[in-house]
Amino acid sequence: MKNSIIYRRRSVRTFTNKEVTDKLIKEIITDAKRAPSWQNAQPWHVYVAKENKLDQIKEISKQNERDGKKGEPELTVPHSSDRSELSKANIEEWEKSVHSAFITSDGADRALKDANHNFFFAPAVAWVTVEANASEFTIFDAGAFSENLMLAAKEYGVDSMPAYQLIKYPDDIRKILEIPQDQKIIIGIALGYADDSDLNRILTKRAPTDEILTIQK
Repeated sequence: MKNSIIYRRRSVRTFTNKEVTDKLIKEIITDAKRAPSWQNAQPWHVYVAKENKLDQIKEISKQNERDGKKGEPELTVPHSSDRSELSKANIEEWEKSVHSAFITSDGADRALKDANHNFFFAPAVAWVTVEANASEFTIFDAGAFSENLMLAAKEYGVDSMPAYQLIKYPDDIRKILEIPQDQKIIIGIALGYADDSDLNRILTKRAPTDEILTIQK
């Protein structure tokens, strides 16, 4: 169903400064809790930063970038050499989509970098955590919860963006938001309302279903 919420959700790379209210965030998280999890363990926790707290995290992140500090996310980052040929082809298509939204490739690269370093100018960011000793299946549960969060947000008219940049420097996030050491930061999801930037004209394709589906009888 092309008009379903799954098709209406997309990654938004620059947001307006319109507030996502605390009440609305609570409603989004309440709906996201319907995600499935192993034995209904519901292993996730959500930390949301807005206003001053978010500004603090953002400024430290930008300073880290200026200092050339290496990112140290708490999940393993995929390397291009580990990708399948299909995944590599999909990434190439994504890069083409990015550049096609701009007059020049340089313009696209600069805009993406600026958006990344400013946390996409989002008025709120939600960080999803699980236990520090979480199993791989628990990480899967957190992924299901995170997708639910983004779909629930879209139901309320709120756009989203999950991104590596938001978890690149977890120690600073942990300190500012007082996240316990026994929690692992899985993903950061920017929340807000899309602006009219060219970055939000990026439309990505999906691989043909027959390339990812095997049915046996």
